[in-house]
Amino acid sequence: MPFSHALFDSLEVPPQTLLIEYLGQAGYRIKADKTSFLIDPYLSNYVVDGGFGPAEIFHREFPPPENPVELCDIDFIFITHDHADHCDPNTVLPLIEANPEIKIICPATAARKLLSFGVDRSRFIDPIVGQRLYAGDLAFTAVASAHYEHELDPLTGTDIYLGYVITVNDVVLYHSGDTILYPGMYDQLSLASDHFDVVCLPVNGRDAQREAQGMIGNLDAGEALELALQLQAQVMLPMHNDLFAANRVSPAILAQLADTRAPHQRIHWLKPGELYWYIQ
Repeated sequence: MPFSHALFDSLEVPPQTLLIEYLGQAGYRIKADKTSFLIDPYLSNYVVDGGFGPAEIFHREFPPPENPVELCDIDFIFITHDHADHCDPNTVLPLIEANPEIKIICPATAARKLLSFGVDRSRFIDPIVGQRLYAGDLAFTAVASAHYEHELDPLTGTDIYLGYVITVNDVVLYHSGDTILYPGMYDQLSLASDHFDVVCLPVNGRDAQREAQGMIGNLDAGEALELALQLQAQVMLPMHNDLFAANRVSPAILAQLADTRAPHQRIHWLKPGELYWYIQ
């Protein structure tokens, strides 16, 4: 059951902690001491309503755990790429209405999509891969992701798929967006931070059957675990494995791999609307 907004907003978040609400798919609401932000919020049925996929495959397995018009005091939205379940104007526009000062951090392709829906250009902060940027009380570094390939926007020459290494409240969080492993990925991440507290990684994997249905795949459970171990992450939050029944694998796969390869790795499966308090 989701926590009430009053409770969430009233909780104080001391240094070296983060309050994390899982929104399902790849979405998170995160609160630090003085900053609150969202990553890839998908709180509508835009994949179907926008004509990106048929309802029989892409219907939601659970209702949105939050109503975006009720999410107030949000400072930033991080968007990893322009796919409909990550860059959702039916979520972003109500968030702007509820948070008039909100800023959006996203790749150029996602910005163009939101601009076409009337979002003002002044709201956007352009991430630069490999460069540490500052916004409010947080610092972030965009890193390239590969949603199968490392692709560049033909208009700007910038990366289409991003992940973010975000430092806030003395906690380092990495959200990969949609990605597979690619050569140089670890090196890029190690330049962004010398340690990682929380890593949010997809675990739904990929196969020919799902690709034939228009589902571009991701890290599988073993690859996600390997990356978490390489980064020596304090905790791994598996994601992108719950919204669409046809694009889900059993959590038992990750559990068995972790039991064999890394029995002491902290892994927390969160349910949509569940609150997780990370403490170093």
